[in-house]
Amino acid sequence: MTSTFFGLEITRRALASQQAALDVTGNNISNANTEGYTRQMANLKETTPYTIYATGRNLSLGSGVSMDTVTRARDKFVDMELRDETSKQQYWTSRQTSLSNIESFMNEPSNNGLSAAMDNFWTAWSSLSQDPGNTGARSVVQGRAITLTDSFHAIAQQIKTMQSNLNSDVTTQIQKINSYADQIAKLNDQIKSAKITGDNPNDLLDSRDNLIDKLSKIVNVKVSETNDDFSISIGGDVPPATLVDNGTANHLDETSGLDGNDVKWESGDSLTLNPQQGTLQADIQVRDTDLNNLLDQYNSLAKDIVGAVNSIYGTGKVTGSTATGNTFFDPSNLTASTISLTSTGSAPVDDSVPTNINNIVTGDGTSGDGSIAAAIAALATGWSSITDTSLTSKASSLGDEYGVIVSQFGVQVQQTNQTKAGEDVLVNNLTNQRDSVSGVSLDEEMTNMIQYQKSYMAAARVVTTMDDMLSTIVTGLGVTR
Repeated sequence: MTSTFFGLEITRRALASQQAALDVTGNNISNANTEGYTRQMANLKETTPYTIYATGRNLSLGSGVSMDTVTRARDKFVDMELRDETSKQQYWTSRQTSLSNIESFMNEPSNNGLSAAMDNFWTAWSSLSQDPGNTGARSVVQGRAITLTDSFHAIAQQIKTMQSNLNSDVTTQIQKINSYADQIAKLNDQIKSAKITGDNPNDLLDSRDNLIDKLSKIVNVKVSETNDDFSISIGGDVPPATLVDNGTANHLDETSGLDGNDVKWESGDSLTLNPQQGTLQADIQVRDTDLNNLLDQYNSLAKDIVGAVNSIYGTGKVTGSTATGNTFFDPSNLTASTISLTSTGSAPVDDSVPTNINNIVTGDGTSGDGSIAAAIAALATGWSSITDTSLTSKASSLGDEYGVIVSQFGVQVQQTNQTKAGEDVLVNNLTNQRDSVSGVSLDEEMTNMIQYQKSYMAAARVVTTMDDMLSTIVTGLGVTR
């Protein structure tokens, strides 16, 4: 026989278990909009049955229910896939942002970009060739030339400034990686301590997953987890790649990764960053590859303009002079950041263009000759006026040479936009997939709430029934009526 109060104990356990399950449901509903919260599940477990002896055999009677565990609804495979795709998405997002910034200072096509400055420069020479003695036309050539050099200077300065800003971003991201590593290592110790006592620290696990998600935006992340060990590796397969090993965090050197240098661990070993993953790799690639390549192209264009113009300009003479070999651009300044007009006179006459427009060469030295000005103006459309084959092999004209720079960059931007859009779709799909598992559905929680409520009410009704039965035994047993 079971105890008189056996049924009450069963219902007591039912009431306590259903109440606890309702508490879990209430917590889910409360955190439905909490970032990084993982839906929790109340796992009820049948308690150890009670064995009685009956008619020569043992019978097992159910003894009720108890709350076994409260676990998180999590799919590790989806987490892994989402973090991997997030690293790729953030790489292309960061790259898209950087290329958009480059587009803004290239400012093409527009009336204020380098292309317009080059067109205006050639047009000014064409106008001067038609009226070589016109002081106004000479002044326009001087002004348009200064505008052209200023355009080169501005672009070169923008590139250097952007590289400096990306340096700062790289340092900030390395600092974030180290900070996340410290926080994850501390959480690992706390989680392990909680599990030793039999607890399931869901809030700590959520915090750790959130930090790993943030880390995956900066670099690619590989998580290795067993019952007793938890480690995180970043970068490629070249050791040491372990960022966190249980309660130990390895740090990156916060002074590394600047101006073309490798990102290094504090031990001095280089960190191999996976290509096309994470914002750190995106910033380093834009800074060290894209911007440097772009600056090299602008430097080459500036050098070609100086060489082409000076090769024609040097064959002419200042009006009234017999001396040749004059230069319009300073031949010693052949980069985008240094290109300038001749300021000291490197020829037999003072050809200081910025200060003396009368020294601008327009022809063979005779009054009214504009053949040199016309030949320089012809550079806008081709190379017929020069014989330097080192220039003619690059493009059909100086304008086309710059057009190649702009078009190549435009292709990069287009490819980046398309790839980023594709990664957005993948991340969105994986996020929806994870939310379907880990996210809180209010409809589902309301269903659970009603289920637990009904179970609680039924258990309470059993208590009432058992109470009536016990009351009959206590107050009515043996009483004759």
